[in-house]
Amino acid sequence: MSAPVSEIDRIAGIAKALGHPTRVQIVELLARQAECRGADVFGELPLAQSTISEHLKVLREAGIVDSSPDGPAMVYCLAPEALSAVAAFVARILEERACCTSGSACSTGGC
Repeated sequence: MSAPVSEIDRIAGIAKALGHPTRVQIVELLARQAECRGADVFGELPLAQSTISEHLKVLREAGIVDSSPDGPAMVYCLAPEALSAVAAFVARILEERACCTSGSACSTGGC
């Protein structure tokens, strides 16, 4: 069963946002704590603040990261809905998958 187009677009956007190693590192960093100040994120990665800010922007636009102002600083946290959507998509694919049993011959069902 195919996912609705809107879900496919959402999963594709999330996958695209996670397609850079720095963004994956940011997600891992944020997964280790409830929230993280921007200065802490900048201090953890060996990149310019402007580069990290751009990666955070991409993650926010994809719905993976939420942010809120805290005085002059920004606080970042993971948005679990986006990651749950990807996890559910991958689980469904694994459950419904067809796999090759030899060479180029494909079959459906368990491998």
